[in-house]
Amino acid sequence: MVWILRPGPEVLLLRLTEKRGGGEHPVTGKADEEESPRDCAVREAFEETGLRGDLVDLTFSHRYREQRRELQEHAFLLRVDKGSEPELSAEHVSSRWVSPQEARAVLEWDAHREALALALAAY
Repeated sequence: MVWILRPGPEVLLLRLTEKRGGGEHPVTGKADEEESPRDCAVREAFEETGLRGDLVDLTFSHRYREQRRELQEHAFLLRVDKGSEPELSAEHVSSRWVSPQEARAVLEWDAHREALALALAAY
């Protein structure tokens, strides 16, 4: 997962399509074969938002189960410039910049909340 923050700090939330589960989340995605977690984070953040910036490894990961397989998700912070705006991929229907408190209030998973706390501390 990649938490994208800009000065304020403001947190970028992405709303997934209903077909992909809906809800608001950070950037998420799966690594390609032989791709490092860091390279995956850079690629996914750019593919899903068109944003680039200073990427920080939050040294946090968690495991979760998806259908019939177990996956590991690594957490990163992407610091972007003030005024940065995402260009969304087809995976998302909308985005919004919110305060850290607003972001915490809508998150469904403890791992996302924990990674957000680490991102804010590293920001």
